[in-house]
Amino acid sequence: MKNYIQNSSSRALKNRKEYSLLKGQVPVVIINKLPIHINFEDIISTLEQNIPSAMLKLIDGIYIGDFKELKERDIDALYKDGVIYLSSFKNSDYASEELISRNIGHELAHALEEALGFEIYGDKKIEKEFRAKKEKLISILKHDGFRFSKNIFFDMDMVDELDNLLYKEIGYDHLSLIIPGLFISPYSITSIREYFANAVEEYLFGEPNLLKSVTPVLYNKINQLFKNI
Repeated sequence: MKNYIQNSSSRALKNRKEYSLLKGQVPVVIINKLPIHINFEDIISTLEQNIPSAMLKLIDGIYIGDFKELKERDIDALYKDGVIYLSSFKNSDYASEELISRNIGHELAHALEEALGFEIYGDKKIEKEFRAKKEKLISILKHDGFRFSKNIFFDMDMVDELDNLLYKEIGYDHLSLIIPGLFISPYSITSIREYFANAVEEYLFGEPNLLKSVTPVLYNKINQLFKNI
């Protein structure tokens, strides 16, 4: 990822735009242009209004570009080595200021995990809530006729297999119909890290009251964290 930034063509470097969060404390570099309808200054304003400054300071910067690793993994954003890497959404008609803000908030949640992992998970309360919800989902899916090993939902070494089951075999469209009251989004089922990150994203940019009703333990944990940072 960093090699891509260092080896970007001179033309791309010449045309790149630089912004910052918190008056220069967190650099934001656009290496490859975002779609023309995206107003990045509005995104900067949204981030600073919705996200605590202490949380923004957890990262060393944000880079936006056509990163190979994002393309290979078919994802829009990634937190790695203290930096958020974000797709430029080239040729994407679904990009919006809200989507980009949510992506950044989601990856910031992973930075928060890295900094406060014990405070988040040490008491096992989130893990207990997450596991109970998975057990309910498994019962629903098996009642609907899906066949799979239960272990795929709980074995940390089978995250990729679970992601494939949820995304390709069951499908997010079907999951969206059966998870209300259990999970905020289909992707949050994949792992406890995504369960947490999706919840932070919803807390910051979505409907906190919905989060509170669906995942009360997780909501209370996030609410307490945000009071203390």
